[in-house]
Amino acid sequence: MKADGAEFPNSDDNRATSDMAWRSVSNLTAGLLLYGGIGWFLGRKFGHQNAFMAAGLILGIVLALYLTYARVSAMGRNTTTSDRRNDQL
Repeated sequence: MKADGAEFPNSDDNRATSDMAWRSVSNLTAGLLLYGGIGWFLGRKFGHQNAFMAAGLILGIVLALYLTYARVSAMGRNTTTSDRRNDQL
């Protein structure tokens, strides 16, 4: 039970960081599966399966890393609740 005036230290910030970590892992996994699968399909259809699958995997990793970078940089630009709280003091 929370006492009057007591605050949990940065609970919103910790949750956002944890969510960002899981989102990054999910993006990498989805990028590998989606673009690797597309590369595998195109390789089966047109031949050169190894080359298409490798290109798909690399493209999936690059796009997932870019998406993660874009989200983290956007998260860094936003002020957090603890920053606003410190500004009011």
